[in-house]
Amino acid sequence: MKLKAIAMAAVIWGLGATLQAQTPPITSGTATAKPAAAPVVKCAPQRWDAMLAGFWFDVPTSITNANVRGLKLGLPISSGNGKVIGMEWSLGCGATNYISGFQWSFGVAKPVTMKGFQMAMVNMAEEELHGAQLGLVNVSPANGVQIGIVNSADNAECQLGIVNLNKNGWCPFMLFFNMSK
Repeated sequence: MKLKAIAMAAVIWGLGATLQAQTPPITSGTATAKPAAAPVVKCAPQRWDAMLAGFWFDVPTSITNANVRGLKLGLPISSGNGKVIGMEWSLGCGATNYISGFQWSFGVAKPVTMKGFQMAMVNMAEEELHGAQLGLVNVSPANGVQIGIVNSADNAECQLGIVNLNKNGWCPFMLFFNMSK
């Protein structure tokens, strides 16, 4: 019985010492009181995967915000808010927001920002295109080179196709060839 009481007292004393060490000391008076320093929070390093596969829009959910340095597959669809540095290859639709490298899709390729080469039946860069698009229909707000049957942009550098729409280009509508001013 005495041994249990001594063990219990030791545990309580140890917990009290631990709590006291974690609690900042309280000082009286305004001249000597200093606010406790905020703990330094380190950000976790950004995670990059070498290869991921998607099956539908945000399926599996782990690809929604994933970043890939390597290959991202869409069987049949690849999507997400992350970045791909390397290649995105999809059967139906490639819709990862930021691509730097090569994007190929049998159906539709639709990133927000594309830096590199994009090839699909329908290519659509929503905000930026720094590179080239090769497909039946190519749509870009600005920049880039477009090669296809129908090309549409606000200010494409060069367009080769049957119908070329370039809002701020040399001519807003041209057959076979158009370019920026």
